[in-house]
Amino acid sequence: MNLPVFYDEKELAFLIHVDLGRIKMLSKFSHRYYKKYKIPKSNGNLREIRQPRKDLKGIQAWILRNILDKLSPSLYATAYIRKKNISVNVSPHCSNRYFICLDLEEFFPSISIRRIAKVFSLIGYSKKAASILAMLSTCNGSLPQGAVTSPSLSNLIAAKLDRRIAGYTSRRNIIYTRYADDITLSSNNRNVLCQSLSIIIKIIRSEHFKSNMDKLRVLGPRRRCSITGLVKNNSEPKFGIGKKKKRQMRAIMHHLLFHLSADKRYKNEESIIGWLSYLKGVDRGSFEQMNNYWNRLISKSNSV
Repeated sequence: MNLPVFYDEKELAFLIHVDLGRIKMLSKFSHRYYKKYKIPKSNGNLREIRQPRKDLKGIQAWILRNILDKLSPSLYATAYIRKKNISVNVSPHCSNRYFICLDLEEFFPSISIRRIAKVFSLIGYSKKAASILAMLSTCNGSLPQGAVTSPSLSNLIAAKLDRRIAGYTSRRNIIYTRYADDITLSSNNRNVLCQSLSIIIKIIRSEHFKSNMDKLRVLGPRRRCSITGLVKNNSEPKFGIGKKKKRQMRAIMHHLLFHLSADKRYKNEESIIGWLSYLKGVDRGSFEQMNNYWNRLISKSNSV
């Protein structure tokens, strides 16, 4: 893997061209170098974000680029990985009719500094070097949501969880994927799928994660199937943004270009172009429809 080699703070400081005293301060008192704020979740609750200061963020970026980016997460992880997105997360489930969606509660904060240090030890770093890297990647003893290293580390920590669940489900013709803290299971056999849930929850617990049972969803052909933001049309085996979202976006586009009203999220043409770019990656068919509609509106608005 050609990972950088160091044994203590002095050698790490030399590698990344940072003052030794600075490295010691940032590793031993990392909690002092985060800006803390909260953002609303979709359910109305607040999510705590810890944004590292510029100097700490720079060191974390070095760890990400030179160490973590060279490691491979499990095949079942689909978030925070180059060339993977929510479309890759749902595509293995397209041919199935029954789904269980399960959320891992407090996913990042539940990952302790001890577990992070173990990851670095397993890839060959000494106990001292692994401890230094873990301290630079955590805040108050756990993985902070906001650090640039946290997404990759969370996938590496959850790799054993992925292997265990996939090993159990594959023998039962159940498809498993994980998008960050969102677990998706699907099958064409409703009974087998539901009977597997209790074992899967036990596996999650034994891997030191916690299932958020308030967010548990069991979906079938008679219910609208929405997984990580994409919707399955029961008449055909594919996921997309859904008819409702397309109607909403057509109205937003029309109102924006003809100055009728402004949406809070899509306030200008750049935001619409950004959404179309996202759509191109997750639902190509809908992208072509919506992009054509957007271009027709632009032509119409320019002629008014």
